[in-house]
Amino acid sequence: MAEVTPDPIMRIAMGFMAAKHLFVASEIGIFEQLASAPATLDELAVRCGIPRCTLRINADAMVSLGLLEREGDRYRNSAASAAFLAGGAGVGLRPMRRFWDKISYPGWLNLENAVRSGEGQRHFDRFTDEEQQTFSEGIEAFSAGMAAALATAYDWGRHRRVLDVAGGTGSFLIPVLRRHPALQGTLFELPGACAVARQRLAGEPEGRGSQWSRAISSKTRCPTDTTP
Repeated sequence: MAEVTPDPIMRIAMGFMAAKHLFVASEIGIFEQLASAPATLDELAVRCGIPRCTLRINADAMVSLGLLEREGDRYRNSAASAAFLAGGAGVGLRPMRRFWDKISYPGWLNLENAVRSGEGQRHFDRFTDEEQQTFSEGIEAFSAGMAAALATAYDWGRHRRVLDVAGGTGSFLIPVLRRHPALQGTLFELPGACAVARQRLAGEPEGRGSQWSRAISSKTRCPTDTTP
């Protein structure tokens, strides 16, 4: 018979350490600072504004997890980190990472209370402005692939109006209206989410005066005075 060891339990129990090291590395800018070229620990310490002794702990943790590579005294991003954490063009995981760290992780600390009481421990209508921004941007990044697919997977041309209830930043509604400019769209959300949605929509081409964007801007409403 195979020897029974506690290894599977230890991997699960210690998983939070790897997650927190990742969150910290991203927050202090390690991946961004290595985007252009490898760097020594001393160079990284200056660029990130982090003491060398603690930076080394975090950087070496990223090496052990395969998110950084080290050759001699120089660190560089792994292929995955360069693609998704270093802040380059294209799909990035930084908004989701911040969501997991600042919104999701604290909520998991209350899991036992939630299980014992049978009640949720987080009230989404009580976010601070910063928490709401982090939440909305994280959800948008997490659902980007689904939002793009929805715009093409359904025949929206059969309709005149579309209502997106709990539509977040409008990331699902925008691709639909982009492909079907004859549609009239309404985004319905909680007041805090609506404030973030307005900022998000202002960054779309309608803010720069394109014909398509003006159409979306005039068709997309966000009734902040009404809570569903």
